[in-house]
Amino acid sequence: MQNRKFYAFGAMICCAIALFLFSGCSLKEQSSKPALKHMIQSEKLRILMRELDLVVYERQKSELERDKMRKRYVFTLADTLKKLSAEIENMPKGDLGSDLTPGDFDDYKRYAKNLNQDANELYLLAQNYEFELLTKKMEDIKTSCNSCHKQFRKNP
Repeated sequence: MQNRKFYAFGAMICCAIALFLFSGCSLKEQSSKPALKHMIQSEKLRILMRELDLVVYERQKSELERDKMRKRYVFTLADTLKKLSAEIENMPKGDLGSDLTPGDFDDYKRYAKNLNQDANELYLLAQNYEFELLTKKMEDIKTSCNSCHKQFRKNP
């Protein structure tokens, strides 16, 4: 009998502890007034943060757009240079002029091959967004073109 009372008392204590623990986990009702005030403040804060984002990130978006435009321009330029260099490489000697020596013809082909290689490198730089290296590559192309023009163009 004593064991029975002990078990009943232990069960009651366990139930009381469980009830106490569950009551601590129950949701407490909050008044709607502070939540409404917080919602209003959050809306104002959201609007202010949006304005800040627009001001801060507007320039960054512009820079990204400029990078996209620069990339498209470089792709167009590289494609044009590739086509031009391929046409030059495949031109017969007679189409380049009657006064070309065999050495001049080889030089002309070498310039065309270099132009094609520079165009491929230019394309890769733009594709990999390596815009800081584009200026140097453009200068290399300009130097290559000027060297060819100096050697083969006749001044009027």
